[in-house]
Order: sequence, then structure tokens, then C-alpha cells
Amino acid sequence: MTTPWQHPDTYSAYHLYVIKLKLEELSKTHKTVFEEIRSAGINANLHYIPVHTQPYYKKLGFKIGDFPEAEKYYRQAISLPLYYSLSEQEQDYVIQVLKEVLQ
Repeated sequence: MTTPWQHPDTYSAYHLYVIKLKLEELSKTHKTVFEEIRSAGINANLHYIPVHTQPYYKKLGFKIGDFPEAEKYYRQAISLPLYYSLSEQEQDYVIQVLKEVLQ
């Protein structure tokens, strides 16, 4: 798993906390990891579906494979909860579940 990196001369808007799964090192699929996190009561999400796979752009002729890096990112990324009132206890729970799911 790769966690976000931030340059020390910048600051975060704390909008999303995205982890990228190293699928080649896991015995689970992206979908399985996502579902296990969600079933533990953690409101994880998937951001962002590659634009060229949206129905409007498909009608324009775009197809899977046109933007492989965007597709790869989508296959690996999971957004974990991040919001102002997220308690330290809730953060610890997310970390605990994530460790268990990724073992």
C-alpha cells in the first residue's frame, strides 16, 4: 500500500486521503479490499472513475485502454474517510481494519 506524500513546503486541504494498493503484493482484489473495509463500517470510496469511461465520452468514441495510467490509478486507489470531526479513536479503527484487511 502506498500512502499520500506531501511536499514539506505545501499544505493539504484534507479533502481526500487516498491509498494506492500494491495489487501485485496482495492475494485479494481491489474490489475485495474495498468491500471488506466497507463491511467493517468504514465509509471508504472510490475516486475518481476515469472520465473517458463515462457514458458521454464513450458515445464520443473513447474506450477502455485509451488512458492506461488513469485506469491503473482507478484499479489501485481507495479513498479513506477524512473529515474535520474524525476522532483519533476512529482513525485508529480505520488503521486497524486496514492492517487486518491487507494481511
